[in-house]
Formats: sequence, C-alpha cells, structure tokens
Amino acid sequence: MAGSGGPVVRGSQGPAGDDGNPPLGARAAGGRPADLAADLVLDLANRLDDLGAALARLDDWLASHQAASRLIYSVPLVLEELLTNTIKYGYEDAAVHRIRVVFRLGPPASLCIEDDGHPFDPVAAAPPAVLVGGAQQRPVGGLGLHMVRSIAAGLDYRRRDGINRIVIEFPD
Repeated sequence: MAGSGGPVVRGSQGPAGDDGNPPLGARAAGGRPADLAADLVLDLANRLDDLGAALARLDDWLASHQAASRLIYSVPLVLEELLTNTIKYGYEDAAVHRIRVVFRLGPPASLCIEDDGHPFDPVAAAPPAVLVGGAQQRPVGGLGLHMVRSIAAGLDYRRRDGINRIVIEFPD
C-alpha cells in the first residue's frame, strides 16, 4: 500500500454495512468513501505516529461535538488500546497497512475498527487469569482487553474477506 501521510479524516454520506457502519474500502458514487454524515472517520497506517495523530483528531472531534465527558475519557482509551495491539501484533511484515476507524456519537455511541491484520477476536480472547495482587505477581498481557470489556456496553467481532471488524458500543 502507499506510504503514510498521517490519518485521513472524512465525513460524508453513503450506504452503510450490515451493522450500520460502511465496510472498509466502501465507495459511494464518484469514488468517495461511503461514510455517514456526522461520523468521524479516520484512515490511518499501522504506524504508532499515525495512532498519535488519530487520537489527537478524535479528542478535537469529541470536544467540538460536545460529547459527554465519559465518552471524552473512554473512547480514546479504548481506541488507543485496540489500535496499539493491532499495530504491534497484527502484522508480520513491515509493509504499510491501512486501518479504518469510524466513530458514531449515537446514541448509542459506537466505535468500529477495521484492519487486514491477523485474525484476532478480542471478544473471545480469554480474560487475564489473575486480576489480584501487585503488578509484579500478575502475568503480562490481557489487562487492556479486560479494561475494554469493562468500559464497553457491547462488543462484536467479525472477520470477513480478510478484514477484522470490531464494533464497540459505549454505555448511554
């Protein structure tokens, strides 16, 4: 894929996928991406620099749309956790891969993340075995997914045609 020029942010009208979110790479008439109006759409590369820029754009968008304070806190936290895992562990090659994020203010507020990385179902992933004790006694890993599950009102994962898609709903 082409090199990264930072995250691309879009908001336009077009058809939605099965769950109301347009599929990765969907196009409307004229070749425009098929996104819903008033949604925040981020298209970023699998690079940590792009993640930082995407999180900054999300923060600005949430503030400009006067999102509830619980969303201003929880949405970037969940997005950072899931995208960090995708960027760090989702690809074996050094090629640039595109990751697409759609945030819908709702209600309910939802976040849809699509990538072409390794199949990974965070819904089915086992929770960490140990959540008690100090950090030194706990096994490494799993706490981020535990946090995502704790914050989310709903999680849905699907893999279709080589694309991972997770939709996270946030509590009202």
